[in-house]
Amino acid sequence: MIKAFLFDYGGVMTKGGKGTEPAERLATNLQVPFEVASNLLQPYLAAFVMGKVSHESLWQNIEQAHGSPIAEEKRDIWNSWEKNLKPYVEMLALVQQLKTDGYIVGLLSNVVPNVAQNLRQHGAYDLFDFTVLSCDVGYAKPDKEIYETALTHLPGILPEEIVFTDDQERCLVPARALGMQTILAQSPTQIKEDIKSLLTNQ
Repeated sequence: MIKAFLFDYGGVMTKGGKGTEPAERLATNLQVPFEVASNLLQPYLAAFVMGKVSHESLWQNIEQAHGSPIAEEKRDIWNSWEKNLKPYVEMLALVQQLKTDGYIVGLLSNVVPNVAQNLRQHGAYDLFDFTVLSCDVGYAKPDKEIYETALTHLPGILPEEIVFTDDQERCLVPARALGMQTILAQSPTQIKEDIKSLLTNQ
């Protein structure tokens, strides 16, 4: 019997979420190839996503690798509410309906601290019963620890009673290993249909 749902944010609640947008914007801002920008960003991004280094430390490391200072305006590379993180109306309605129907609905998201702050300011997380954000807990999907942290917010609920929806297959693998049911997100319509099917067939 399904009792709870976990949703990713970018790419599930919203468009985007593929993870390459920051490197793409950095490449544009620095006028360098994408591969160069990605190589500048990737060695330090994981620690930032897990909240283990500050925004300033991140850019100090990138500047050192780049070999020259990077102006403040060229550091505007992150996803935001204004750019592409406003949630789909259909997904907001889905989450609200699931809660109305008595299910617990949480958020499990990889997100850098400044983006999380931006989303909080716009109330993006308010609809959820709880949030597990990588920058808060020090782990990031697909680390198994972040899924185990989510389970602590669902006492008395077994993993097989939880449905986790994410737009990246690699992030579904640990959830399935723990026993959760999973949905690979492609569109709000598909997510709604898959959830309806799971609830009908349980």
